[in-house]
Amino acid sequence: MEKQKSCRERIGEHLKSRLEDIKAALKNDEKREEYESYILSVDKSIIYKVCLSWGGPADYFFIELKEDKEAIYIASIRYQFQDWFDSAERYLEGEEFDLVADMFSYLTEI
Repeated sequence: MEKQKSCRERIGEHLKSRLEDIKAALKNDEKREEYESYILSVDKSIIYKVCLSWGGPADYFFIELKEDKEAIYIASIRYQFQDWFDSAERYLEGEEFDLVADMFSYLTEI
């Protein structure tokens, strides 16, 4: 049994196919309507980058806000640590999420 390629190996081919579909849709109204029917959703989010330090090392919080009919809310918080050609990131949960969300809300009144 042949092992399936990883997404990293497949992404170029998949993107090329999507871009060809979009190009065809923009040239032809019939294709545009067909392509629009394949789009599952268009979501709006805002990402704030909170810089804590830069250089080597650097670290940041990326705070993603989403909006529904009732309110704007924090959907995710990601912490990123970088040091000279190396990087790691982690999504916060539980108490860590709550702590950073409280700090962000205090700073931005969101």
